[in-house]
Amino acid sequence: MKISASIYAYDKKLSLQEIVKSLDVLYIDSFHIDCNDDVSVFNDIEQIRQISKTPIDLHIITDNPAKYFDYIDKYKIDYVQFQYENLTEKHCVFPHLNNTKWGIGITNDTPYNVIDDFENVDFVLFMTTTPGVSGGVFNKNVFKKIRHFRAKYQNKSIFVDGGVNAEVAFVLRNIGVNRVVCGSYLAKNNSPARALIDLRKDIASSFQIKDFMMEN
Repeated sequence: MKISASIYAYDKKLSLQEIVKSLDVLYIDSFHIDCNDDVSVFNDIEQIRQISKTPIDLHIITDNPAKYFDYIDKYKIDYVQFQYENLTEKHCVFPHLNNTKWGIGITNDTPYNVIDDFENVDFVLFMTTTPGVSGGVFNKNVFKKIRHFRAKYQNKSIFVDGGVNAEVAFVLRNIGVNRVVCGSYLAKNNSPARALIDLRKDIASSFQIKDFMMEN
């Protein structure tokens, strides 16, 4: 399972270059960037591209995805997900770009089969806390939702964002999640290297089997 570090969860006193370089030293799998309908986010992406080859995972909250397509193509964004609940048009065809995989982000109350209304979707992003807000608590009800999704859509990847710590990551890895976004757990940890190791290893968990067991 890959780990995507949420860039904007870090202390604002640190420069973008300092954050990126500190994460690259740890061999982070990707940088997660939240975009609340603001194309100026690509100024930060341009800076990142100048100093790092690490993949970028871009989460966009907008009612009009099309206005971002040219930017996404220009900066060769690796993973892009649009938040479903904010879309005006609930049917969309994403362009085929050589360097980009497309996803749909959904909150806890949105059924995962909404991705059937979109063409060229590679993954779904399960939001377990409020989109764009760092420091939330993981909703364990998402475990079962993820397992049902994995059983139905075996050719789609699964991303998870919100409240991911080492214990949550352990369960997510074992139920088939491909990539998790980690914000506060990494950014506010006194030892980011230790935190990253913990995210990737098997640990004891207080979650119970009933928390992620699928009903018949």
